[in-house]
Amino acid sequence: MPRRSIPDDPSIGDRIRARRELRGWSVRYAASRAGISHTSWSRIERGLQRTDRYMVVDLAAALECSVVDLTGQAYTPADRQLDAARIDAERVWRIMMDTPLTRRSAATATLEQVRGEAALVRGLYGRCDYAGALRRLVDLVPAIHALVDRRAALSEMVPVYGVAMGSLLNVSYPAHAWLAAERCAEAAGLLDDGVAVGVAAANRARVSAYSGAYGPARAWCDAAAADLAASAADGALDVLGFLHLARAHHLAGLRDRVGAEDHLAEAARIAAYTGETESWDLVWGPRNVALWTMAFQLDTGRPELAMRTAVGVELAGLPAVRQVYFWLDMSRAAEGTGRDRDAVRMLLAAERIGPQHARSSVAARETARSLLRKGATSPELRGLCERMSLTMGGA
Repeated sequence: MPRRSIPDDPSIGDRIRARRELRGWSVRYAASRAGISHTSWSRIERGLQRTDRYMVVDLAAALECSVVDLTGQAYTPADRQLDAARIDAERVWRIMMDTPLTRRSAATATLEQVRGEAALVRGLYGRCDYAGALRRLVDLVPAIHALVDRRAALSEMVPVYGVAMGSLLNVSYPAHAWLAAERCAEAAGLLDDGVAVGVAAANRARVSAYSGAYGPARAWCDAAAADLAASAADGALDVLGFLHLARAHHLAGLRDRVGAEDHLAEAARIAAYTGETESWDLVWGPRNVALWTMAFQLDTGRPELAMRTAVGVELAGLPAVRQVYFWLDMSRAAEGTGRDRDAVRMLLAAERIGPQHARSSVAARETARSLLRKGATSPELRGLCERMSLTMGGA
């Protein structure tokens, strides 16, 4: 079918249609990438449905272009979900400050309601919907603290505060995330459960390592692993293996490559025995070991080796949060081996899977900056930088 001509002063709809046709995509396919119905996309192209400042960001991401390419004018991008996540990050912080473990809240909810809500929040985190998780945590945290069954409350607090930690950290609120990790550790200590203590130690270590404090991070994991080494409790071996991965990361940060490799080897041995598991939302197993090994190889300056490690990783069935990390690491590896176009493509893959995560990621921003410094200026990269609020002059 011949393409229609574009008027001298095209509308947003005209520009969207032109970009879609340039890609050779159908309306249905483009709409599926943007997460809207094909009828809505068609109405937008025909000028029958308006786009707000949030929707146009999603349309640009779907078309892998800049918002300016669609609006034709200077435009400050916005992200509806990230805006909401940042608002709710502050609300969750206040709720955590208002409900220490020594105080019961006045909220009322049954244990079944709390468990159902906790499962929902964990699912939102796994899908990289940090805004959704944080919004629900505002009510879930006091509801857990109000439970009459104290042990049941503590049992729910460990994974819930873990989700709070991860959500806050992944939208760049490390100080808020630290308080969530501390609450997780307090609950695990009161629960007197070695496996829960190990999970909490990994959470504290993650926030600590995020800020470069690898020594304390390693110490927490060492202590928790020592307690788990002889444990026969359910999930103990999974958490022990995960602590080996965490310590490999910490030792890499401390420039102890040999020690890190020892921990990776032990993690691989444990994973070969346990296989793939789902305990404590760790996504533990050989695939996770491969993903952490890949990150270690990147951190130690071996991007080619990291790309070879990635070849055997099967992403099907992994939660979105793990897939996003994979594609961000793949983009780092591609950029490090001079495959700049592939690096951009992989950054875009990460953004499609977890836009909130990718647009907040320090690793994504650093990879984009490196590409800009090398002179990469494709429309796809310009659009991605805009959606990350990273200016082309900020390289």
